Amino acid sequence: MAESETIECRFGNVERNGPWIVPRELAVTVRFGNAELDLREAQLGDGTTTISVDVKFGNVELIVPPELPVEVNMSAYWSSVTGRGAALPEPAHGEGVYRRADEPPAKLVRVIGKARAGNCEVIPLARGVPADKHRRHHHERHKHHAERVHALAAERQMWLDDPHRARWLPWWLQARMRRRIFSWMVIVFAAGIAVGVYAWENARWWYAVPAWLGLFAVSGMVSWRLTHPLLAVVRAAREIGDGKLDTRLPRRGGGEMRLLASAINDMAARIEQQMKDQKQLLAAVSHELRTPLGHMRVLIELARAEQGLGADGSMTRADNQDAKALAELEREVMMLDDLVGKLLASSRLEFGNLELRDVELGELATDVAVAAGVAPEAIEASGELRAKVDPTLVRRAIANLVDNARVHGGGAVAVRVFRRGPQIAVEVDDAGPGVAADRRADAFRAFVPSSGGGLGLGLALVSRIAVAHGGGAWISDRPGGGARVGFAVAA
Repeated sequence: MAESETIECRFGNVERNGPWIVPRELAVTVRFGNAELDLREAQLGDGTTTISVDVKFGNVELIVPPELPVEVNMSAYWSSVTGRGAALPEPAHGEGVYRRADEPPAKLVRVIGKARAGNCEVIPLARGVPADKHRRHHHERHKHHAERVHALAAERQMWLDDPHRARWLPWWLQARMRRRIFSWMVIVFAAGIAVGVYAWENARWWYAVPAWLGLFAVSGMVSWRLTHPLLAVVRAAREIGDGKLDTRLPRRGGGEMRLLASAINDMAARIEQQMKDQKQLLAAVSHELRTPLGHMRVLIELARAEQGLGADGSMTRADNQDAKALAELEREVMMLDDLVGKLLASSRLEFGNLELRDVELGELATDVAVAAGVAPEAIEASGELRAKVDPTLVRRAIANLVDNARVHGGGAVAVRVFRRGPQIAVEVDDAGPGVAADRRADAFRAFVPSSGGGLGLGLALVSRIAVAHGGGAWISDRPGGGARVGFAVAA
């Protein structure tokens, strides 16, 4: 059996369980982590086994069998240590004896050391009982502690990102209400100390130092408790504004802050439900429009088939006018059908309804481009181009690129499909004037006016489809003039 051993844990987790040999002296150091030592099946030597614990911003858990005597003698600062004192108390129902008897026990575990902003807990647990069953309260406490640390970090980052913050003040005094409360409490308490020192005959000047530090800490905690709920409301409002409509504030305590949290949560819930209803309405209306549009296209074809020819085999003037009217009507129906298709694709992205399949993107892009009138020799697809994508949405994205080149760039002059690192990219070149660098970001935003008219859904939908497949979209200059618009999906 080894005489000594050291276990270090920094920014991670360390577990010792099952059969293992415990040395006479075991040093456990934890920094921003968690260490769990299970002694129920471990082999301990006769006499005293000393476990020296040094924990800062972390947690140490020691699981022991109920019959094993344990002494805990640790110093704690801003920490939680169970069993502080000579020994752990006796467990209930006669599970085992922890207190030392008159005769020294055959085996004894002594836990010594210090905890700074951390926790050390000794958990008596019978063999074969899962540890998680008896640590629910412990983990809930640490979860609450982690939430407080996360709230502190979030507030610090919020103030650091504020361009109007006071540069000369620390982040925890940026809140005006907190600063005023803090300052007035310090002044009032300092005045009380001054009066006490003046009235105290044996006072010493250095008595003011610990008193001032204590009052400093008390006033800081009071001001934090008063202003923290308001800052939590600020963070929640920003998250809701960023589109995280599932953000909710905890309803803790009572009074006006609970009412404010309830009002914010109810508002977010109503907005979230309204957005869901609008998305469902958009999807339903778009789907229902598809049926009458299909009937209209069939009726147009039937009307064309019923047009007669003159005696010389040519159309009469009336028939020629009817043909032009039917062609114009068909173009309008096709435009409406394309708009409905974009709205349906957008609603699928909103609900995250992706039907992923293994697709050869080179063949898919070729089919879409050729159907849109692009010459086969202008299409280039090379390399391994298979990826798991939603073929309907990707087909829509490619069609939108080709249509964008036709409307804004005088037609597509080249279509390329190729691998780009871990992604597969699709690019369409046009022969137009190109896109100015300061307008490229607006091209991927919906409902931004463009020279070709329309709602601006085409490239916006391309970008959303690419992002949903783990990629993105871009616009660059084509060598020789024109624009090169493309998107990528994860391979």
